[in-house]
Amino acid sequence: MRELADILFPRICPVCGVVLNGAEREICLGCLSSLPLTYFWTREDNPAAELFWGRVYFKKAASLFFYNEGSPYRHLIHNFKYKGRREAGAMLGRMLGKRLRESGLFCDIDYVVAVPLHPLKQWMRGYNQAEVIAEAIAEELGTKVLKGALRRNSFTATQTTKNAQERWSNVSGVFRIARKRSLENKHVLLVDDVLTTGATLEACGHALLESEGCKVSVATLAFVE
Repeated sequence: MRELADILFPRICPVCGVVLNGAEREICLGCLSSLPLTYFWTREDNPAAELFWGRVYFKKAASLFFYNEGSPYRHLIHNFKYKGRREAGAMLGRMLGKRLRESGLFCDIDYVVAVPLHPLKQWMRGYNQAEVIAEAIAEELGTKVLKGALRRNSFTATQTTKNAQERWSNVSGVFRIARKRSLENKHVLLVDDVLTTGATLEACGHALLESEGCKVSVATLAFVE
C-alpha cells in the first residue's frame, strides 16, 4: 500500500525537493544526515542557555538544529507548523528527546510542559505544535506531558515579524500558571518549536517559577542564528 500511495501521491522532501522512497518519511536520508545539529545538549553553557542569562533562571537549555531564513531546513518547521505535518514535528521531537536522554544532563526531568496556544489559534491550526514535540520528547525521557500547567490569557499576534522588544511586549503577562501545586518542587522541561529572542519562553518561565521549588529547563527544535 505504501508503494502504491507513493506512486499516486509522491511524498517530497521539504528540504531538497526530491521524491522520498519507501524507507524515508518526512525528510530524505541525505538531508537528515546533513541536519545542522547544535549539540547544545552536550554542554550547559551553550548559546541557548546564554540567551536567558540575566532574564530568567533556566537550569538548562537545548535546541536540536540551527535555523535561519536562508536555510532550506526552515521548510521542515513551516510544514509542521502550518501545513499539518504533525509527524515531522514528532520525528524531530524524538530525535531531540533521544539526545537529551543520552546526554545525562536532562535525566531528572519530572514533567514536560508545552508552550500553550490560545484555544482559538489551536482550533484554527488543528493542534498545538509545541505539544506534539513535547509528547515525543516525554516518551524518550520516560516521563509525561503535564497538560494544562500553563494557560494563555489572550490571543496574540504572531511573533514572526516582530523585533525583540515587540516580541516581549506581545507576550508580557500573557501566560499564567494553572497547576501550581502539581509543579511544586518539580523539574519541568518547557518545550517550544523555535527559539528566536526567547521572549515567549521567558514569559512562560516566569509563570512556572511562581510554583514553590519549581525548576525549569527549556528545549526547542530549532535555534535561530
